[in-house]
Amino acid sequence: MSDTGFRSVCSEGHDVETPHQHDHLANPAILPVRPYQPGKSSLAIQREFGLQEVVKLASNENAAGPSPLGCKALEAVLHRIHLYPDDGGEDLKHALAQKHGAGAENIVLGHGATDILDIIVRAFVCPADEIISAHPGFPWFQILGQLSGAKNVVVPLRDHRHDLAAMAERITPRTKLVLIANPNNPTGTFLKKAEIESFLRSVPRHVVVVLDEAYVDYVTVESSNALKFSHKPLIFVRTFSKISGLAGLRIGYAVADKGLVNLLEKARQPFNTTALAHAAAKASLHDLHHLERSRKIVVQGKRFLYGAFKRLRLDYVPTEANFIFVDFHRDVKPVFQQLLERGFIIRPALETCARITIGLPRQNAGLVRALKEVLRGGGTYEKSRTRLRGLHPARRGAGARGGLHLGGETRHR
Repeated sequence: MSDTGFRSVCSEGHDVETPHQHDHLANPAILPVRPYQPGKSSLAIQREFGLQEVVKLASNENAAGPSPLGCKALEAVLHRIHLYPDDGGEDLKHALAQKHGAGAENIVLGHGATDILDIIVRAFVCPADEIISAHPGFPWFQILGQLSGAKNVVVPLRDHRHDLAAMAERITPRTKLVLIANPNNPTGTFLKKAEIESFLRSVPRHVVVVLDEAYVDYVTVESSNALKFSHKPLIFVRTFSKISGLAGLRIGYAVADKGLVNLLEKARQPFNTTALAHAAAKASLHDLHHLERSRKIVVQGKRFLYGAFKRLRLDYVPTEANFIFVDFHRDVKPVFQQLLERGFIIRPALETCARITIGLPRQNAGLVRALKEVLRGGGTYEKSRTRLRGLHPARRGAGARGGLHLGGETRHR
């Protein structure tokens, strides 16, 4: 497994670091935790390699930049930053309630989606409980499990999609949470509402299901705005970090039944979101031009990169997010390093794969040129095909039609 952030962190059989002198003081649950590793910073790479420009395609930031309406809204509140923000963020919550057809009492705000997920785990999980998640997936899920003292039950993806049947089978009386990223990070695959609803019917009422929908605004196969509540405990998690382009302000939210929100509010720290974030997030909800431009950049970028990956004989997973999961069929670390030296940052995942954010047209074109140099330079690149089921086969006829190859059959999504 790669040690770059997409490691499966289980409460059993995990790596333990060399003991340090203060370890005896720590909460034992944190000792095996490997801190989440963000992507390398552009400034650090510029300095290291003496580059004029670095293209960061590792963190799934919005290539279109921040919402202009969000930026404008910041100006109106800067003179008030000596004051604490509205603790509940009521103005933003009412705007979100209107967007989703819910009530303000159905919403809780967080310092990004990562904070919301932390609040959820603190609100519901006790030591010795079980948390079910998938691999490869968002590593924060399993880190939170370790920090809470819970047992992580990690279910492998099937054809790069959540195996909901297998996840349902792993539920026990000790299971407290099922965490599902949809679209999934890092594979970009998406579960439709009918699949989720079918899964929920098999989930007992003592289990809370969390749908982390950070990238849902990029989904093209079905509408993403309607949040349908269930009679089962269900929490939707969303963020302004991706399509709204407000990652630097750290603002996210959860939508759930009022009773669940009341419990989350008990675990939320006071003033966990800022007045700046409230103002920019609310304004971004009305920035339809920025929303459509952001989607257009991703749709066009997907089309361009799919074609380039086919020509380079690289397999990939068709995505419903703003990134693409690509298999290089060799150790990905040297590819990552050589791209760094050329000013492009990607995100290694698994041993041979990487997650690549879709950038602006010139950034995508530059990446493809750099990939050609890396993969064909000096005859050092030799493709040894790996049997990663579900990857888009670059040289099969199904590829031109955008299908997802699933062990001999092609399903169109």
